[in-house]
Amino acid sequence: MASEKYMESLMEVASDYELMSNEMFRLAHKLEDMPRYNPHHEMYSLVRNAEQATVRLRGLAARTDWANAAALYETVSDAMGIRVTEEPKWLKITLPAILPKRNPRDNTLYLARPLRSCLLRFQAADPIERFEKCVICIVHKYDLALGVRRVRDYDNIETKRYLDVIESVFLTNDSGLLCTVLQTTQMSDCDATEFYLMLPESLPEWAGKYIKSDT
Repeated sequence: MASEKYMESLMEVASDYELMSNEMFRLAHKLEDMPRYNPHHEMYSLVRNAEQATVRLRGLAARTDWANAAALYETVSDAMGIRVTEEPKWLKITLPAILPKRNPRDNTLYLARPLRSCLLRFQAADPIERFEKCVICIVHKYDLALGVRRVRDYDNIETKRYLDVIESVFLTNDSGLLCTVLQTTQMSDCDATEFYLMLPESLPEWAGKYIKSDT
């Protein structure tokens, strides 16, 4: 297990975390000197780097004991707050934060593997019949306290990889003839992304509850 290549990888990940720590201290001091400074770009860069480093760290941890890799992702999904809630007319899947931008440098495994682990665990404990026809509504929630300028266009948010995971567990077929995907945005008290799975006939009721009109 303590091979030279493994140890080098471990040191590289440690260096990545150290660099991120130094960058956060630098930003904290900059904000102290310039309270009106907005570290938007630096923070998103840090998030991207943290996700990539965390995925690599998980892989290194899994290599120490493949038999417990599934348990590792179960623990990770719990820690990240990924959860499935069965409501009377739809299934709700919650992810803890806004999904990453569509960018080749963003590693979607950061959320995809823990998400799949959570969905499979739900199906094993409380199996539901797979949807033959389905509407999936995605609600992008943004923390209102952080301002509305953070709201992104839908075509700049990665959703396909997560939809693929959800469809592989809960749908019989993800054909466009059988599955409809809709997106909406809400200001909230925290960042989150919610996926609602329902039969097509439940959509009007869901829309009436979750899509508010100004008129």
